[in-house]
Amino acid sequence: MLRLLLTPGMGAVRISRCVAALGSAAATLEAASDRLGQAMRCSSGQASKLRSAMHDAEREADIAREWDEAAERGIEIIALGEPGYPRLLGHIPDPPPLLWVRGELRPDDALALAMVGSRRCTHYGREQAERLAYQCAQAGLCVVSGGAYGIDAASHRGALRAGGRTVAVIGSGLADAYPAEHHALFEEVAASGAVISEFPMHTPPSAENFPRRNRIISGLALGVVVVEAAARSGAHITARLAVEEHGREVMAVPGRVDSPASAGCHKMIREGWARLVTNAADILDSLGEAGQTLKAGVEVGSNGQATEETDVAAGVAGRLDGQLSEAQRKVIAALEEPRSLDELAAATAVPIQQLQSELTMLELRGSVKRSGGLFIRRGGG
Repeated sequence: MLRLLLTPGMGAVRISRCVAALGSAAATLEAASDRLGQAMRCSSGQASKLRSAMHDAEREADIAREWDEAAERGIEIIALGEPGYPRLLGHIPDPPPLLWVRGELRPDDALALAMVGSRRCTHYGREQAERLAYQCAQAGLCVVSGGAYGIDAASHRGALRAGGRTVAVIGSGLADAYPAEHHALFEEVAASGAVISEFPMHTPPSAENFPRRNRIISGLALGVVVVEAAARSGAHITARLAVEEHGREVMAVPGRVDSPASAGCHKMIREGWARLVTNAADILDSLGEAGQTLKAGVEVGSNGQATEETDVAAGVAGRLDGQLSEAQRKVIAALEEPRSLDELAAATAVPIQQLQSELTMLELRGSVKRSGGLFIRRGGG
């Protein structure tokens, strides 16, 4: 997989097409040019050039440098399909073929909340992001964000202050983590959870990297909370991606009615595709079964502060392996054949918003998988 990714002209989309069509990265490397062309949907001449580039002696040196530097820095490289690869992320339409991981990803990190928002946030936005991240980390959620200035940094710091887990998904290689001013923050995040990237070690923070980074933030989480977003912003785009392509719950924190910084949040709430949230209890309620499992161990007082009553995070993954809810049983019964979200909604009479949450939980259980916009029942589901 690393050889493919380091081959010029072989991006994540082409790699995904090849692996899907040919069965594995190894089979892709062994395939003849005509089969590669069919898999990548390109001419046989172009496929032949890419095949030669894959096996160029230069690739050997590139691979050796990448492995050696990752090992020296204590960074693990995890491929799609391997046991340590995040389960939810593997189910999005275009999962990254490889993840560079500094720190540790755990199975319980599947119970995650993404928090996104403006880099140029107000004091109010920074305060709310840190407060909510603190509460949610106490409740047992892993807080996922992008490691950037503003709302991202406040979210990571709130989770760290609570002693919880947090994951930063960055838009550069881990050898040159961006922004450089967050070096100390990334050290803390790696010690608490993980700093991860889909890019080779020395990839610079190019503008085109960040939209791709955003799909990973959404893909890792059960839901996305937006804290301060302009009407047109990266956070707004991430939220749209989460609800339309990943089937995630989207929530928004209201701001001052006259604040341009919160215009995007107000627009999401007004249009009805984001739930208004003001504390951890609201967020846990929005996350369906997973949220209720965690909420059982947390009491949220009238002042909005979450108080830990039990070690909620301990053994959470095991709690998700219990009996299916009535809605989940309806979904499983309806999946005698692959169906789209709209087809499932018609067949089960479960409201779309609830259905998305139930499908996410079934993916976590391993009972359902996504493929090409369709949901498929796994064996024994």
